[in-house]
Amino acid sequence: MGYRVDFEFSPLYELMNSLELFLTKKSIKNVELGTEWVNAVQEKLDEHKVDLGSPKNLPCFNYLSLLIWQSPVKDDVEAFVKWLRSLDPGQLYERLFSYYSEVLPADLSSLRDKYIELISKWNSVYFNDLDPIIIKTLRQSINEWDGKEKEVDSVSFVDQVSGGVRIEDYKGLQQVILIPSYHINPLITIYKYKNMVHVMYPVDLPEKDSEQPSKKLVRLTKALSDENRLRILKLVKEGPKTFTEIQQRFELSKSTVHHHVMMLRTAGLISAYHTNECCTETFVYRENGLTELTQNINLYLGK
Repeated sequence: MGYRVDFEFSPLYELMNSLELFLTKKSIKNVELGTEWVNAVQEKLDEHKVDLGSPKNLPCFNYLSLLIWQSPVKDDVEAFVKWLRSLDPGQLYERLFSYYSEVLPADLSSLRDKYIELISKWNSVYFNDLDPIIIKTLRQSINEWDGKEKEVDSVSFVDQVSGGVRIEDYKGLQQVILIPSYHINPLITIYKYKNMVHVMYPVDLPEKDSEQPSKKLVRLTKALSDENRLRILKLVKEGPKTFTEIQQRFELSKSTVHHHVMMLRTAGLISAYHTNECCTETFVYRENGLTELTQNINLYLGK
């Protein structure tokens, strides 16, 4: 029958994604906000003399995503912090243990307190002043997909919305939660739980200048402008390929192949296929990719 697909939005997810991006700098070169955003935010933190601590001591953010999903208050940061603070270690354990196969952290109260500290500081210095158009756009993105999930199977629908992630309908998976995000654009963040997956999919802000091509169109044309990426695309169209299989076919370094695969994935020309195995990705040709190229270029040209 397939797993259930649901949409969810809360400003808290965007707060979490922006905070994690800033603290970890994970794939920051591939995120469109880039190092300029990191430097600008750091200046703001320095100005207010706010220290977020060492990245080495960061808590695991997949616990936080699960707690946001379970929270009865999703639209107000301070109300969420108050609710989170009210949970004792036993209550935290009850909310988390059924979603994990591995052992939970021994000191859940310290985990809770660290979340509260980081969220409060980040909200006061950065997130509270976020451009309202970002939150508005993320909310609206869900409305655009309303009712469309009935037109295709769950796996194809998740791929369509995310622009390049296919979640296999594996045994035990009951639900995939699709959560729109801005800060990580054009990347996708995935949190896997025992019977559920959270997929943070990228959303572009509307262009202010009608003469400006959409970011989606720019990503597509850039991805197709390189000979090696075209060769990789042709290889993947022949059948699913792992990263190792792609690298072995071409005389390129791992970092170069990773860059090319990332460009093709973020443009929506190939999909990353996920199973119930941790950290396993197989890349497959995405049939909608070139269709989206035609749609976006026709839209830009006014056809």
